[in-house]
Amino acid sequence: MISVIIPASGVGARFGASIPKQFVNLNGEHILKRTISIFQNLHFIDEIAVTVPNGYAQTVQNYGFDKVHHIVEGGKTRADSVFSALKMLQSDIVLIHDGVRPFVANETVQAVINAVKKHGAALACVPVTDTIKVVTDTTIKTTLDRSQLWSAQTPQGFTYEMIMGAYTQAQKDGILNQVTDDSTVAEHIGIPVYIVPSSPKNIKITTEEDLLFAEAILNSVGNESQPTEIHN
Repeated sequence: MISVIIPASGVGARFGASIPKQFVNLNGEHILKRTISIFQNLHFIDEIAVTVPNGYAQTVQNYGFDKVHHIVEGGKTRADSVFSALKMLQSDIVLIHDGVRPFVANETVQAVINAVKKHGAALACVPVTDTIKVVTDTTIKTTLDRSQLWSAQTPQGFTYEMIMGAYTQAQKDGILNQVTDDSTVAEHIGIPVYIVPSSPKNIKITTEEDLLFAEAILNSVGNESQPTEIHN
């Protein structure tokens, strides 16, 4: 069984709207609804769990997606929310995908699943194109080799046993409030995580400027090419 957890319980403070950003309309539909629909429409996805802020469970229920088997009120952090959702699942493979990434390509989802079947843990990434500086007290200390730098996206996928064990250990070690993605939880216990090249279109909508970019993506024409699995 392949399950998807969609963390969507943040308040979206950086976005500046009066409601959580995942419930802001993008060309007439909630961002979150667009994201869930991607996985709803993939025949190889069996069930979906969505984490939501307090008071928004009925909103997600009203979307009418029959693969949404679990709607979970979120915790204090993203990691807390994901861990709560994990405890409700009995799956072979779990994908975890941000609720505000409504443009992930079907091919990327399939490529992550294929990598999980082969390696146990994988995530979608894009190579960093900017030059990255390490700065201390407003002074550049060094310039990183960007050929080795990748920007993490989602979905991030794992065997259920592997990610459940990683989250359980992370909770015991008291680091859940320090991690910002699921691969970091896996890395904490030494799990090698493989990368799957994704697309810059697989954006995370965090600011009003991102929403404008998302609208432009919806209005553009073009298909994402098939990614090829690689690892570092």
